[in-house]
Amino acid sequence: MDSPNPYAPPVSSPELASTDPASFGELVRAWEKLRLLYNAILLLPGLGVVALWIMVAKLPVPVAAILTPPVAIGANVAFFLGPLAELYFRVLFRSGAPIGKGRWIIFGAGVAVSAAVFLMSAILAIFASNK
Repeated sequence: MDSPNPYAPPVSSPELASTDPASFGELVRAWEKLRLLYNAILLLPGLGVVALWIMVAKLPVPVAAILTPPVAIGANVAFFLGPLAELYFRVLFRSGAPIGKGRWIIFGAGVAVSAAVFLMSAILAIFASNK
């Protein structure tokens, strides 16, 4: 009569390795370092767009100052899609294992999309001034 004890903790298995908190901590720390790089890369294009708003589109400086923080916050919220994508990829396809250079591919794609948004903002500022 060796029936399993229903109150015993589950047996550790390799499949549960993805729930290791150290793995999640590594992901968060790595992406927070990349956030600094992301903000540094987009700082000059962002300031350029603000300058276009003021000089070309004739947007008053106080209005530009009010619009700038929500845009910066929005860019950092969009940045969050990078670690979220990596987390889902790791859980769904890699059993929690790191994805190596895949993180840089995700990061590069995110920077490219963000730069495209800045470019569209600059183009809109130029078109708004030509009306």
